[in-house]
Amino acid sequence: MADVPISPFIRKLMDMDPAFAEPVLKVRELATYTPGALEVKIKLLLAFALDVAHGEAAGAKMLLKRARENGATDAEIADVVRVLYSTGGLQNLATAMEALSD
Repeated sequence: MADVPISPFIRKLMDMDPAFAEPVLKVRELATYTPGALEVKIKLLLAFALDVAHGEAAGAKMLLKRARENGATDAEIADVVRVLYSTGGLQNLATAMEALSD
């Protein structure tokens, strides 16, 4: 689990309740950062899309960075943004663009 990035909110959970944080981290690693039927980059793009759909631009930005680190291309990201727009309209498009900004 050492090479899996830890989000700031998970770090807070680790400080507050280490016993609960441990299984949360294990599930997170298995679900998102372990290859399965889906490659890790696809899992990260799905997580990015979910954060965008929930209006979480900061989380979406972190997930997008991780997806790129795992091989996601600009074309793949553009496809995800298209799906987000087609299913969620301008709000999803605005959040995605905020996450894509530097």
